[in-house]
Amino acid sequence: MFPFGWFSSGRGQGSIDLLRAAHQKMAERWVDSRIAFVFCDRDPGETPAADRFHNVVRSLGLPLITLSSWSLRQKIRQKAADLESARREFDEQVLELLTGYEARIVVLAGYMLVLSPRLCEALLCLNLHPAVPGGPQGTWRQVMWQLMETGAEEAGAMMHLVTPILDKGPPVTYFHFPLRGAGFDLLWQAFREKRKRLSLEDIKAREGDQEPLFARIRSEELRREFPLILLTLKNLASGQLTLTHTGLRQEGRLIPEGFDISREVEEFLLSGG
Repeated sequence: MFPFGWFSSGRGQGSIDLLRAAHQKMAERWVDSRIAFVFCDRDPGETPAADRFHNVVRSLGLPLITLSSWSLRQKIRQKAADLESARREFDEQVLELLTGYEARIVVLAGYMLVLSPRLCEALLCLNLHPAVPGGPQGTWRQVMWQLMETGAEEAGAMMHLVTPILDKGPPVTYFHFPLRGAGFDLLWQAFREKRKRLSLEDIKAREGDQEPLFARIRSEELRREFPLILLTLKNLASGQLTLTHTGLRQEGRLIPEGFDISREVEEFLLSGG
């Protein structure tokens, strides 16, 4: 079975739900693979959320490895002069802890640290970004607002190869869906009317995530994220797609633009997973 590694900071229910979903699909042999280990950068007793995550990992019978990133996170907040060397030192310790565990690809699932070049060289790591290849950069909130401000015709998300430059790695798989038609047109109209009176910053301050168009785009994007991740694992484990340090390959051919699995994602949703 194809061995995946799993990195998470274990900060919320989403991290637990995704791990459970992946483990279940593997147990059903829907994905012919296994999770070789779970690494969490929070030690036992460090936070209640991480402890809940640790308990779930153990309940699933998965090997759990922990190393607190507290000191590194302090340097990040302080923008310390030795931050990059501290990041590398932390990742060297992680790699040492992973000695003996086999994992051909590591999934970053709610892992809140930027990887050092050393870790990117040693492991093939996948991460989720809430936009299509070539789309908006930034956090998911920043992406949603950019889509609205530019009047985007579609939205989506991708899994990409992790590099030391945040969210700049080659696309691996992605989905997209239209932002026009039933369920969207009236929301766009209301948003455009609102923009005649208010700046985008005013709308953010007044409504935030509750702005109706924002909430609808995020909802549609979010419900497709788990299928994207699970289907990506399935395609990689089956050999349909191959991940290398230079990017995604199919039948030996490099696919720099990534592989569109929108149809598979929609079929997954229709089937109820």
